[in-house]
Order: sequence, then structure tokens, then C-alpha cells
Amino acid sequence: MELKPIRTRRTRGSTMVTTLIMGGLATITGVAYLDIATQDMRTAAARLREVSAQNLAEGGLQAIMQDLWRQFKIAQRFDSLQSALTGASPTSPRWVRTGVFAGVGNYTASVIGFEQPDSFTRRITVRSVGWVDRNNNGQLDANEPRQVIDQTFTLALTRSAVFDYAYFVNNYGWMYGFSNEQLVMNGDARSNGDFEFQYGSGGPPVFNGSIVASPNEKLSPRAEGRIILPGGNQAPRQWDSATYATRQLTDPMMRQVYNSAIHGAIGSSTFNLWRDYLYNPQGQMIGGAPFGAVLADVNGTRRFDSQTLDSRPTSELVLPDLNDLNYYINLSRNWRNPKATYSDGLPNPNYNQPAYIEVWNPQQNRYVRVDTNGVINGSIALIGYQDKPIRIHGPITVTQDVVIRGYVEGQGTLYAGRNVHIVGDIVYKNPPDSRGNLLNSVLALNERRDALGLAARGSVMMGNTKRFGDPYPLRYMTPPFTRGRYDENGNWIPPFNAREIDSSGRMRYQSAYGDSGQNEIERLSLQIDINRNGTIDTDERGISRIDAVMFTNFVGGGNLATDGRGLTVNGAIIAKDEAMVLYSLPLRFNYDWRIRERSLDDQPLINIELPRVASVQRLAWQKVRN
Repeated sequence: MELKPIRTRRTRGSTMVTTLIMGGLATITGVAYLDIATQDMRTAAARLREVSAQNLAEGGLQAIMQDLWRQFKIAQRFDSLQSALTGASPTSPRWVRTGVFAGVGNYTASVIGFEQPDSFTRRITVRSVGWVDRNNNGQLDANEPRQVIDQTFTLALTRSAVFDYAYFVNNYGWMYGFSNEQLVMNGDARSNGDFEFQYGSGGPPVFNGSIVASPNEKLSPRAEGRIILPGGNQAPRQWDSATYATRQLTDPMMRQVYNSAIHGAIGSSTFNLWRDYLYNPQGQMIGGAPFGAVLADVNGTRRFDSQTLDSRPTSELVLPDLNDLNYYINLSRNWRNPKATYSDGLPNPNYNQPAYIEVWNPQQNRYVRVDTNGVINGSIALIGYQDKPIRIHGPITVTQDVVIRGYVEGQGTLYAGRNVHIVGDIVYKNPPDSRGNLLNSVLALNERRDALGLAARGSVMMGNTKRFGDPYPLRYMTPPFTRGRYDENGNWIPPFNAREIDSSGRMRYQSAYGDSGQNEIERLSLQIDINRNGTIDTDERGISRIDAVMFTNFVGGGNLATDGRGLTVNGAIIAKDEAMVLYSLPLRFNYDWRIRERSLDDQPLINIELPRVASVQRLAWQKVRN
């Protein structure tokens, strides 16, 4: 039996109501969905406009910061920025820049704040407005989407990283003809270009430090930035830790070798205090930076045994520029010793004292000050005797040539408007001593010891220039050995040519005193007691020791070690081109670790006002309410 449903009018009516309700709900849902979708589209469109405006504002920030940085990097001075930006405010903007990103929108950027925290720093605030130019009239209208961003950064003249090296050459690094311990480099060496080695018959020389090369597009021809090694990529050899420690016992100007018992385990707080002052034969990456001796170039960083540590290529370092002599004149005139206390807490007796330099005058039988407010107009010949050394305090600027030889006492830098001529040994009266197991004791001792900088707007010439000839050393002071380059604006800078006549009326390698004047200086300086046995040798005419940090805008070189005793440089040589020709061996470099800057906000142990270089640091970024 089958039971059939009975369909009634009431059932049919209920079905119709249900259908109407479901249809209404679908309509409402559809309308709501469309409204939500439309709102989402509006939100997405608004968000797109906001992002576009922010990107336009960011583009304006980058454009104006790049413009300011480029100007400062080229000049390495604040003068033009100071005059252009002083008085900048939100109601009185300076350095206004505008731009258009086709199909996207526009920006206007300007400087709205300019402060001078100190003589080496300027704090700049820039504001950038980015907007979507709906009507393409090039103006910001009331109904157009916009974004406003402020950014604060500092431009500073900081100590250049080139002073972290015992040997730094901007154009072409080279070490030719050295074997075994004929060359001992106790420090790091670097080139803003290729760095080439050619060994003598005895095999590789000794490099107790890193070797760095870097690509350089500005050189002509461009440098790939390679370390070029002979003999199937055979690296220089190194002293092991035990050998180095033994040698340092008799050569206290060498930096210390890493010893975990003294300097702490790698990565420890004790190690981090010592780290930048040490040599380690086995390079390794610690905290993202190499520690110990490495080879680094366009192919990355590796140990001396070729084991790769880091695949990132190197990049060139900016070399300071001494072209603006007035900057250094003002520095010398206004300088006051800024160090109130030493690192051990004891007061500095020279605190707040101005720059000066004194030499012994045998005719007057007394010391005489030869500067006026830290400045010497013209040229000067400085001769220091063992018991009457040259006394220097702070930065001294000489508008022409500095001719120097002998003993030096104090801490300071000589800036030469033309050349520095080294005509004999330069020896510290109170040299540094790196030995010791307690860092604070080592620092306290060496913070007070002598330190000399020699910085030339022209060149650092070593030896009697009357004896300069071809090939030695003039072949290495003229093209094609010297290199031309392009500046930041793409302007061609021709290579240095020592035979050119400059504004002094002499060839660029010659002294402003002339040959006869330099011969007289050499004759007088023979009285200096600088022999190792403490006696006077009137035949002493060579250069066998230079205790100084040397920096030159052009060439550093000359005829050296002509007395048969080799050459020791206790300090550094930093130059665009290097042309040092040795007549006897060995050649030794001992890097003066006291000038090394550990970080941007940490002064070196001794600040002798070495040349500075442009740097930039971003401080703050924020959106501004429209």
C-alpha cells in the first residue's frame, strides 16, 4: 500500500513565502557584497594612491640626499653647503629640488633644517612631498593624493679608513723584486685598484697582515681589483705566531700577535677590546668582518691558503683630498688640544693649548718657535738633533714646502701646501712600545709617546732630489706608471708627471728651495746624531728610517736606503701613486696602530688631526600628517 501526500493551498502559500524570503536575502546579500567589494576597491585604490605618493616622496628624498652627498663628497668641505643651507626652516626651505616620474606623479624636496653640532659635522633635515598629479599641471592641488616625509641625516668629515693600512695606494699597488725577509710588512696593505706582486729569486716576501685590492672604474684603464700573484697564485708567506712574538721582543714598534691567554678567547669582551690592535696569521670572519691576515679583492675574501671566507667583492675607499689649503690653515689657527684627560684618567698638561712647532737654533743656543698661530708662510727646513729634537704640538700648516730630517718629539701633523721633502732619517725621541700584557697599561704608555703626520698637498719626496734621474726614481713618477682617473663628476684628472713645471717655477718633484738650498740643508743635517751606535757619522746621507704617517695627494717616493742599511717605516705611507726605490734591503713596515679608528664614534688612541674624508649617516625618518 502506498501513502500519497495531500497537497493543500496552505502548503503552496508557505512555499511562495519561503521563495520570496530567500530571494530577498539573496538580493540583500548581493547588494552588501557589491557594497563591500566597491569599498574594498575604493580602499585598494586609496592605498595604491597612498603608496604611489609615498614612493614619490621617497624618490624625492633620495634625489635631494644624493645631490647633497655628491656635492659634499667631491668638495670634502662644508663651505658651499654652509652658505647655501644656513637659515633653512619649514617656512624658509633651501636647496629646493623638483622631479617627475612619468605616468606616476611628482615630488618637491627641500632642506628645512641645518645645524652644526661641531666643526666636523652638519645635521640636515630634508622634507619631500610626493603627489599624484591628476590634472598634469605640475602643481599640488587640494584634491590630489599626497605624502610628506621628513628625514634627518648627518654629513661629517671623519677619519678615513685609508689610515688603517701601513701601505695604501689609490692608483696601483705594486711590490716588485722582494724575496723572503727582504720585505717584511707588519701591517695591512691595500690598493684602490689592482695589487701586483713580482717576487725575487728567493721566493715570496713576508706579509704579516692583509692584502686588499678593489675594483676602480675611475682609473684609466679601469682596474678590475685583483691581487695579482706570481707562480700559480702563490701568496706571500707569513710568520707563525711564535716567530712573530719572538721578533717583537726586539722590535717593540711591531703590533702584538694574538694570544688567547692575553687577549681573551675570540669573541669575548677582552678580545673585542684588543681586536683592532693585533696580528693573527690565520684569517677568519668574526662578526661579519675579517680578523687576521686575509687576501681580499673582487673575488671575495680568502685566507692565505686560498680558503674562501666571504664571497662579497671589495669596494674602493675614498681618499682624502688636501686641495683646499685654507681649510688646514684655519684648522691650525683655531685648533686647541681637545684631550682633557688621558685614558688612565690623569690630566693632559697640554689640554686646550694651541698648535705650535719649535726647533733648536744653534746660533741662538735656544729653542725658537717658527710658526705664527700654527701657520708658516712659505717653506721651512726643520732639523732635529738627538738631544734637541723638533718639538711639535697639533696641526701645523706650511703654505709651501716642508723639508725635514732628524729627531722629533711631541704629537702633531705637518701640512704642506706643496711638497714634503724627507732628506734624512726621521726618528721619534720617545717611540711607542707595543709590548705588554695589560691593555690599559699599553694604551696609557703609548698615548703619551711621539707621533708625527706628514701630509702633502703635492707629493712626499724622499731623498736628495738633485740625485733623482731616469730610471730611478723618475720613471715611476711619470706616465704610464702613474695613472690618470676621472673624478666624481666624470672630469678627467691627468696622471702625475714629476717633470712638469708647477706654479713655483720648478719641476713638481723638486724642492722650492732648489738644489743648492737642499744641498745646504743636507750638509747642516749631517750634524744630527741618528746612528744606531750613538756616534756622529758625517758620511750619513741615506734614509734608513722614517717614523711618521705619510700622506700625499700625489706621489710618495724617491731614492731610499742609499746608505746600504735598508729602510724601516714605522707608521704608514698613503698616496695616489707610490714610487719608492730602494738601493739596499731589507724593507720593513711597522704599522702604527695608535692612529687606527676603531669605529665612527670612537676616537683613535692618538688623534694627530690626519686628513679627513666625507661620510654620511641617516638618523631619523618619519611621515608628516598631510
